[in-house]
Amino acid sequence: MKKWFIVFFLFVITLFQSLQTVSAETVEWKERADLPEPRVGASSGVVDGKIYVIGGGTVKSGTYGNQTFVYDPKTNEWTKKADMPTERGGAATVTVDGKIYVLGGMSNDGVVKTVEVYDPKKDTWEKSDDLPFEKKVPPYRIYAEAIGKKIYVVAYENSTFATTYSYDLETKKWEKKQKLNTEIYAGSTAIIDNKLYIFGGMESIGNIVYVYDPENDCWTRNGKGFLAGYYSALVYKGKILMTGGVNRIKVYDPKSQSVTAVKNPKAPYRMAHSSAIIDDTLYVIGGREETSSFTGNAASNFKSVMSISLKDLNIPSDSEETPGDKDKGSTTPSEDKPAEDGDALLVVTMVNGLQKEYQLSMKEVNGFLKWYKQRDAGEGPGFYEIDEHDNNKGPFESKKDYVVFKNILMYEVNKYK
Repeated sequence: MKKWFIVFFLFVITLFQSLQTVSAETVEWKERADLPEPRVGASSGVVDGKIYVIGGGTVKSGTYGNQTFVYDPKTNEWTKKADMPTERGGAATVTVDGKIYVLGGMSNDGVVKTVEVYDPKKDTWEKSDDLPFEKKVPPYRIYAEAIGKKIYVVAYENSTFATTYSYDLETKKWEKKQKLNTEIYAGSTAIIDNKLYIFGGMESIGNIVYVYDPENDCWTRNGKGFLAGYYSALVYKGKILMTGGVNRIKVYDPKSQSVTAVKNPKAPYRMAHSSAIIDDTLYVIGGREETSSFTGNAASNFKSVMSISLKDLNIPSDSEETPGDKDKGSTTPSEDKPAEDGDALLVVTMVNGLQKEYQLSMKEVNGFLKWYKQRDAGEGPGFYEIDEHDNNKGPFESKKDYVVFKNILMYEVNKYK
């Protein structure tokens, strides 16, 4: 009798979970009050439960606006606020201490380095220190996020690497940081656990995710994420949500480095839009219909604003187990205890593009991997000693390389048969 009860209980649980999944996949988007004017590539931020949409490309080709609109989800109404001093679109935007910073972008007079700050409580704008970049940064090639009392800006002054700077809000000084030797155009950024994630875009790196650690001042790869240009990203329950392009919300888990998708048939195909999360509700604002020939101007009939309940989508929190986490936890014996038989070629690519190759035993490779993971977690020394063995050329008894963690862009292990 007890056995049949357990079987019946498990059946009920399975059925309930199935119903939950079906419910999540059929959750509908709700139409909200339209934007006062069509906008693409606008700056946006959330302060005191309200969504601010600033500037952006207008219907007229090559023309940018400077209007500030605020949306109140409780009343479903838009209100016009003080205009931004500089008309622009495709800028970087970040909200810190209740103020919205708009950095760079394209104005009606060309690319600007101007940084302007909006105070929603006072409904006023003020100018901050200009961006420190030597060259002009085109729109949609500049990103900004805040960690503590610093704003981190990643921008592409050329097509081969991104320059990284931090701006200290207390000292009012810019400081140059480690560059990222990869081009990400029209991508997205997010902050999780005080680390900056950058991903997506239209360029050749595909769907690789990169993460910047301000404590170690280094960029590293963090698995694969999204292949998406002019989309929008937000953090929810320790995961990154990507909206735009297709009729789904994509979810990236930085711990398992995996991507899942939540399908919703009525979701809008759009790009260059704004997004925000308030009280477990996701809002998707403006932009324009998905197109392969994005010109930076808005569509005259596209002022759409939609929302969806993230609670109804059953997105697991960071503390809950996800399918990706489960798969990752169910390691094979070789992953629990790394195999140390045989040899391998360890290839380490440095941030300056230099590649170093080492013929090592698997035991030595595992030692390197263990150090790298510990250092990535903030533990252990900042460098690793590698014995060059047969690569030792010259009248030396021995030769060793000391690889500095913050200078490593990526590495790969090629085990011999």
